[in-house]
Amino acid sequence: MKINHAFFLVLFLCCCSFPLLAQEDLPNSAEGITKLSFVRPEGPTLNDLSNYGKINRTEGTPYLYDTYTPGRIRFEGQPNFSEMLDVLLDLDDNQLYVKLSTGFIGEFPLEYLDAVQVYGEKDTLTFDALNLQELFGEGDYGRRFYRVLHRGDRYLVLHQPIKYLRKEDYVENLGMVRRPDKYMQRNQYWVFDGASIYEIKSNLRQISKVFPRKAATMKRLVRTHDLNLNNQDDLGRLFALLEEEN
Repeated sequence: MKINHAFFLVLFLCCCSFPLLAQEDLPNSAEGITKLSFVRPEGPTLNDLSNYGKINRTEGTPYLYDTYTPGRIRFEGQPNFSEMLDVLLDLDDNQLYVKLSTGFIGEFPLEYLDAVQVYGEKDTLTFDALNLQELFGEGDYGRRFYRVLHRGDRYLVLHQPIKYLRKEDYVENLGMVRRPDKYMQRNQYWVFDGASIYEIKSNLRQISKVFPRKAATMKRLVRTHDLNLNNQDDLGRLFALLEEEN
């Protein structure tokens, strides 16, 4: 879909943010989050998380990680991340829960969030809170978590992790029994080229169809640099290398 205003390109490539809608004072530390009226004191406790499948009769969870993980948040319109706290990302309902050292657990509304960093066991992941429908008229409505795989002068590459509940039907097996519902994960990838945004798959053939004029160059780059496009970092690197060709 064509973008009518160059503002959106500047928004993404320069990492700008909309100003906060409230006149509330932003905290100087993570502990100050509890003083903000928009943080609702609710969310799953550690006990809830450890018994999630038993309580909800499901396999898996809707969360990025199945427990609170060290992380930091950045308020919309602010340049710096908060001090360390614990975070939990719900990839089904698109909610962010925070847990402070005081034991406070609350829901942090995404409309006040610019980005969240999550410190996993292996990687530190950063997710921006974006509304693609509002910005481009494409993608899901409302704010979602997107990981920036590449942000350059010509391309912005986004990864959207999604979890959804697959409902299991009743089956007959010595009586009517019910298999547990199961949380599944799927991934969406988006590329903004300064004029349009495209949903892509993580394979060379499909990406070449979306960008046919770059197909030969991308094929050469994948071969020369031994890129595995199923690897998210390599997918972002492809577009970084593509920019270097220009």
